[in-house]
Amino acid sequence: MSEEKTKELKPVKFFKKIRGYRRFILFTGIYLGLFILLFAASAEYTSRPAFCPTCHYMETFYQSWRTSAHNKVDCVECHFEPGLSGTVKGKLNGLVQIVSYVSQSYKKRKPWAEIPDNTCARSGCHEMQSIKDSTYNYKGVNFSHKNHLQEQRRGKSLKCTSCHSQVVQGSHIEVTESTCFTCHFKKSDDPEHKYDKLANCNTCHSWENKTKEQMASYRYDHTGVVETKMACNDCHSNVISGAGNVGKERCFQCHFETERLEKFSDTKLIHETHIKKHSMKCNTCHSEIEHKVQKMDPTAPPDCQSCHTNAHTSQVSLYTGENGFGVEKTPSAMFLNGINCRGCHIFHEMDKMEINTSKSGGKACEKCHGKGYDKLVDQWKAGTTKRVATINSIYKTVVPIISRSTSENKQKAEELLSQAEHNIKIVEVGKSVHNIQFADKLLIGAYGLMKNALSTVGAANSLPEFSSANEFIPNECYSCHSGIQEINVKKFDMNFSHNKHIVEQKINCNKCHSNETKHGTLIITKQSCNNCHHSESKSNNACANCHKFQEQVYSGSYLGKNTPDYMKTGGAGCTDCHVAQDKVVKPDKKICLKCHEAGYDDQMDDWKADVKKISGELGELIQKTKGMDLSNEDKAEVDDARKILNQISSYPSIYIHNYDLISTALNEKKKKLKNIVK
Repeated sequence: MSEEKTKELKPVKFFKKIRGYRRFILFTGIYLGLFILLFAASAEYTSRPAFCPTCHYMETFYQSWRTSAHNKVDCVECHFEPGLSGTVKGKLNGLVQIVSYVSQSYKKRKPWAEIPDNTCARSGCHEMQSIKDSTYNYKGVNFSHKNHLQEQRRGKSLKCTSCHSQVVQGSHIEVTESTCFTCHFKKSDDPEHKYDKLANCNTCHSWENKTKEQMASYRYDHTGVVETKMACNDCHSNVISGAGNVGKERCFQCHFETERLEKFSDTKLIHETHIKKHSMKCNTCHSEIEHKVQKMDPTAPPDCQSCHTNAHTSQVSLYTGENGFGVEKTPSAMFLNGINCRGCHIFHEMDKMEINTSKSGGKACEKCHGKGYDKLVDQWKAGTTKRVATINSIYKTVVPIISRSTSENKQKAEELLSQAEHNIKIVEVGKSVHNIQFADKLLIGAYGLMKNALSTVGAANSLPEFSSANEFIPNECYSCHSGIQEINVKKFDMNFSHNKHIVEQKINCNKCHSNETKHGTLIITKQSCNNCHHSESKSNNACANCHKFQEQVYSGSYLGKNTPDYMKTGGAGCTDCHVAQDKVVKPDKKICLKCHEAGYDDQMDDWKADVKKISGELGELIQKTKGMDLSNEDKAEVDDARKILNQISSYPSIYIHNYDLISTALNEKKKKLKNIVK
């Protein structure tokens, strides 16, 4: 080819080459642009929360987030630091997740995520200053972020995720109590005990700002507890379960390198690395500690077991409502609420270097239940004493019948009898005060077992009646007042029998008592009693059932004398003076004119004045004996005179029933005391 043609072709090749580069650059740009768009779209999509459950192992975390208070906040906003670097890191991490999922490499490692403090404190979320200055009420506990984030806790710096790290369904990144308990109740080897205040009840459970209404709203009204300044552990002595220990095997969840495992005992390094750097939650390493009212374990030895072997098994059986034959389990209400033995008993306290052991009494009940509750305990004791005596007498009747039996079922009957004795002994030894309801059921169970024992050997079943209190006492009253039917009280100067009213007459408790203003308020009056009793019978014999003192004076048997009133001798009865127009009345002196001549009624004024005069003189003599050095015989005489004077003075109209007897009794005592004060 000629040189001229060659020169003509060179520009053509050059432009062809340029066009080739252009095409290359154009397609490269297009491909690069498409790649960038695809990359950006993928990065955007994979950073959205909806992408997370694409990997099935993320489903739990996603559902937890979706139902939480943070469900309007994208995952990457918390899991990566704010700013460009954090955003890019988050986008790239989403792509890495795709690779992990496609390659199945995620199966070889557990999912891990960290949340730096500055992601929580970013603008528009939880500004750090406002967090530090805020106090929250967390399940009844006043919580301050300032106290936890500004100061070191147990010498360790806390981060947001030290507490907000639990993944609980519906509670994503919220606090659960176990995190708090690990720090507050983990035992420390610190010799100065500077961390003990973290476990002090008052650190979290302060009553200072609580109203009476708030204190009463708890499961138990703590008003009295606060007023008497009782310590929490007086009742709640068993409130911590678990030690929060860290086993070395926990390390193998994440690590296998020998050089790392050798750092196990360097707690400072461990906490710096895991808490401060990597925001790990405490319970990843620490075993869980529970803080709640713990029920007493009936299988565990009682508090005194170390010294008094098997000394309190009956008390524990009653308290826990277990180990009875033929009865259902009935735990005490106090047991169910976690009150341990120390709630009522004081064990071996040191006082001036001496050991004093104190038994529990009625006053121990008052410190929680209020004044007057000790009377209920006395009623339980009195009622149970009677019922145990009754069931024991029945038992002594059954034993010889079974022992003399020649039945082939004798062994079975003896076994039933042994079970009955077991029930009785639990109540006798364990004391019904530990669980009055279960004590009642045990005795009823024992009675049933004895009846079965007699039936087993074919013996005549003629045992006296022995009924449970819950047959007569309403359930709401029976819970506390089991055995009340055995209790007699003095009311309106008369002996009152609960047995006659509750068991025999089947009168409901609310006929006489009300809970509207104050529990157990007596609403019945003396007139109410009279309306019922006086309408039932107006015979002279019926009067003596309630008016024993008046009957003794009228019949002349008072003070062991035999000096009946002359009207009694003449055949006059109570109804002759106390019933008018078919109604029981309290008569005035004019009633005398019903049988006696005019002027007889004025004699009553003379009797009244005379008895008043003698009573006053006797009272003065009793006063003079105060401070005197008296012999035991003279002291007894003065005490007897005071007793008689008080009894007669309590019934201002008693002289009418037997003036001669009353005046004679007072004059006799006056004469004896005159000889003493000479």
